[in-house]
Amino acid sequence: MFCKIRRGLALLAFILSALVHLMGSSGVQAMTLEQAVNMALENNRELAAFRKGLDEAKGDLTKASYIVPSNPVVESFIDNRYDTRDNETHTDYEIGLSQEVRIFGQRGKGISVAEKNIEKVKADIESLEWEVTTKTKGNFYDVLTLREVLEVRYNILTLFEKLSNAFQTKYEAGSVTILEVNSVKIQQAKAENDYLNAKSKYVSSFSNLKLLLGLSQEDPLDITGELRHRQIQVELDKLMETAQEHRPDLIALKLEEERINKEISLLKSQRIPNPILSGFFGREDGYNRIVGGAISIPLPIIDRKQAELQKTRAQRDAAWLKIEGKVLEIKKELESAYQTFVSAQDGLKAYEGIFSEIEDSLELNELTYKEGKEDFIGFLLLQNNLLEAKVSYFEALLNYYNALVELERVSFTKTIN
Repeated sequence: MFCKIRRGLALLAFILSALVHLMGSSGVQAMTLEQAVNMALENNRELAAFRKGLDEAKGDLTKASYIVPSNPVVESFIDNRYDTRDNETHTDYEIGLSQEVRIFGQRGKGISVAEKNIEKVKADIESLEWEVTTKTKGNFYDVLTLREVLEVRYNILTLFEKLSNAFQTKYEAGSVTILEVNSVKIQQAKAENDYLNAKSKYVSSFSNLKLLLGLSQEDPLDITGELRHRQIQVELDKLMETAQEHRPDLIALKLEEERINKEISLLKSQRIPNPILSGFFGREDGYNRIVGGAISIPLPIIDRKQAELQKTRAQRDAAWLKIEGKVLEIKKELESAYQTFVSAQDGLKAYEGIFSEIEDSLELNELTYKEGKEDFIGFLLLQNNLLEAKVSYFEALLNYYNALVELERVSFTKTIN
């Protein structure tokens, strides 16, 4: 069974190696984090739809900027009448023009409402852009780190395959017991399971990254970046202040509340309907000319915008509640993200300066074995312990990057230093 698994893994490694070689030979350029974020922002369909909403909001501003609220109305009529006094037929005609006009500064107030809505839509777009940015950054770091974990897990599995073969040889020579052979095989099975789990996580993360970048699963992709840990001193109060001032989702809610207040002011000015000015010119009996004008004002007896004002005031109250809720949500998110980051950073302190020592120890152990100062089994066991330490480091580093990106997201801090 294990021989078949080994052959399958060897074949898989060969295929992956061939794919990487083909990608490199076809000129696929490694993508940096900045390039990945730019591509995600460019190809995100939801973000593109939000940006179309900005055009819609600008259309509302264009309409609000009209000098008059509606098109003029032209009316005309012609009439033939028979006059019994002179037994003749006379033709009368009249043509008129009427136009609704705004009063009480309605145009300016309408423009103000539309402009505030544009600001709100821009804040919504910025909020979604930030979500896409942080999600892409987190996924990018996931792929980089999980790729390292997968490589180490593969090396561990290879070690246990060699160790299992060595124990089998010793068993056949009578140097070890069947219990020891089975014990190594059990550890090999665990190493295989760990490798397959690491592979599954890496493939899933890589697939998600392609989706975020707007690529199909068949599109070639190679990413590059430096994985390193740096101690960062963060102050929760400053991050909280930054979030309260700059989080675009909170700003969007505040702008919506301002827009609603301006809409209430506009509705109040509309309680007295706009007058309609009209003028006409006519001829009667073919000779008499008639010129005149008129003004008509609908009487605000039944409709004084009561329903619209009631609805809009309810929206304003809801906006206040949403702002208060968002402030509390940001506070909870930030406190949680801060504690998670501090814990993740503390978890990496044990590895400060030790990663290079792990690499040196792996080389030294291999050199010691080649010089004959250590037996094969002792060499493999020590290599396994060192590789497991390396995996633990990368897993701690992954937690660190996830916590860092989440802290940046909730505090709306571009880069935490």
